[in-house]
Amino acid sequence: MFAIFLALAAPGELVTQVVVEEGGEPMMPATNPGSWATNDDYPVSAMREEREGTTGFKLTVGADGLPTQCEIISPSGHDDLDATTCRLIMERARFTPGRDKAGKAVGGTYSNRIRWQIPEYDDSIAVAGFALDAVQESWPRGPRPDDALTRIDPAAHYPAAARAAGEEGVVHMELGIDAAGQVTSCKVNESSLSFALDEAACALMRSDGKFSPALDSDGKPVRSVVATTFRWTLPEEAGEGPGGVAVQRERSFPMGKPGSATVTVLLGADGRVADCRFSKTGEFGSMPNGMTPCDMFPAQGRYAPFVGSDGKPAAKRVTLRTELVIEDAPPPAEAKPAPVKPAVAK
Repeated sequence: MFAIFLALAAPGELVTQVVVEEGGEPMMPATNPGSWATNDDYPVSAMREEREGTTGFKLTVGADGLPTQCEIISPSGHDDLDATTCRLIMERARFTPGRDKAGKAVGGTYSNRIRWQIPEYDDSIAVAGFALDAVQESWPRGPRPDDALTRIDPAAHYPAAARAAGEEGVVHMELGIDAAGQVTSCKVNESSLSFALDEAACALMRSDGKFSPALDSDGKPVRSVVATTFRWTLPEEAGEGPGGVAVQRERSFPMGKPGSATVTVLLGADGRVADCRFSKTGEFGSMPNGMTPCDMFPAQGRYAPFVGSDGKPAAKRVTLRTELVIEDAPPPAEAKPAPVKPAVAK
């Protein structure tokens, strides 16, 4: 059997979901590449003569996801191994088509290699080893984070204010990547509910964010956008208790400061947002980068209008009020003694 490794997912806090600006979405294998060739496919004559080699191939794939042409770009030195490679790939490879900017299905090219190898420990078993060629790969493709970026330790960059407040969370960001692989912009799509953590995540991406740039259908570096998440988890820290005994430091309750927030949206009878107002007290309702909930309802944004009692579209004012209240807990109820049954004279 063999395996294919199309991407390496290194451990770490950075998780990416790729969206390519130029060249659209790349096509991807729709079937497991590990099923495209098996031990049973080793050419009999090559096995008998103990011939091995690595065959590099390039597929042209149509907009329907089916291969239309197979080209040997790196011969193994054995015609039967090369011919078997193209025959198997043409018969079994299937792809999910890519998409251009308009959302139209498009084909592309896919390059890889098969390593035909007979293990020394057992001449009766043939193995077709499938390995990614670092030079030949599918285009277009999205940006890939450098190994160092995926191994960033949150503890080394934890904001002091967030650490002191015991704040944790996950920041969902949208990063702009230039053709050199540098992060040029950062937008928080979903807050961690901590302004300090949101700001620190974007600052970290701008300073340490380095990617292998996206490639267009010709293999040339292009600008791209990538959706990422960064998870802030407080490091395990110990304080000193009575007698110098180490004790686990307590974390602050995440909703420890009172406040309120109000959002009022005026939606016209035509379904357009006519106005949006936001007000708050305390820190409750704070969002990163100066954003407010009204940013979710852009001016002149259009929605299905409300319907009045007469069945016709009607203008409405929609108000959402949220309040965080901290108050003393009621005293625990005192246990009442069980009633004593009066003695019954016999």
